[in-house]
Amino acid sequence: MDIKIYAACDKAIMAMDRENLEAFGRLKMTKFDEVNIIRTVKAVYTASAKRAKKRYYEVAFEAYLLGLAMCGVKAEKAQRMAEKAITNEWVKSVLDETDLVTLYKFDPEAERKAYRLAEALEVSQDRDYEINKALRFWSQQLGQYAINFTDYAVIQAFEDTGIEEAEWVSQGDSKVCNECHAYDGQTFKLAEIPVKHWGCRCWLRPVIRSRFHTA
Repeated sequence: MDIKIYAACDKAIMAMDRENLEAFGRLKMTKFDEVNIIRTVKAVYTASAKRAKKRYYEVAFEAYLLGLAMCGVKAEKAQRMAEKAITNEWVKSVLDETDLVTLYKFDPEAERKAYRLAEALEVSQDRDYEINKALRFWSQQLGQYAINFTDYAVIQAFEDTGIEEAEWVSQGDSKVCNECHAYDGQTFKLAEIPVKHWGCRCWLRPVIRSRFHTA
């Protein structure tokens, strides 16, 4: 099985990068004053976050289906399971928690970044530099959450089919860190899977052992 675990994730990241490049680019041409600077900058982040959440739903839905396929679930049943498991409420529940990879909650961090950029623009003599830097950090946040939603949805699919363990699979290229390389091929209980680092593209393969597996 040719498993392209992050295909939907990468598509979403490219779309978000394109949208945010345009949105932050418009900031460079905006005339600010003390009254509108915070409101204007926060509006850019709020709109971007709203778009991202829709993309995360799509990413998670596709990843969940892929997780079910790895467990041997037929396509028709998988679709029904995905519609029940991956909802906007599920996405919100993930975002409301402190993420183990980023170590922050999504919306409060988005707001913090918005205020930080607004403050920088009030005092900086190089607005383009500040906006480009803010865009870079914001894009990193959005991209990491796209990866996270892929991983969380796959694990959710494993849990929903009765899988208890998964095998860690590294990408096997020169970008794999020593720690992830050491995990490659190891089996973990789903509740004991090591926390990934920023940008990690290692993925999980289900270990199907139990006769009670529900696929």
